[in-house]
Amino acid sequence: MPFATFLAIIQSYYHPEARNDSFDELVEMARTGRGGERMATFKAELERLVRGDRDGLRDGAIGDATEYDDWNTDEEFLDWLWRELYPGEPAPSADE
Repeated sequence: MPFATFLAIIQSYYHPEARNDSFDELVEMARTGRGGERMATFKAELERLVRGDRDGLRDGAIGDATEYDDWNTDEEFLDWLWRELYPGEPAPSADE
């Protein structure tokens, strides 16, 4: 399934049932490079999503995995997530 790693990790660390206890751990793993190949895959998939590449991703999959309520669109959520996890790196753009 496309973006399976991204969806599994974001559901585990951001979904409302886990967010308060786990999101800080995700931030730490992203910023320190901890998490090995799984986090490298997560970052690569997030980069694709931020660029707008949703090929093979079911409509509503990100919202279902996160149940975010502070954003109106997936794009707003993904841009925020990139800035939270990788603050020293510019967000990927569709031109890359």
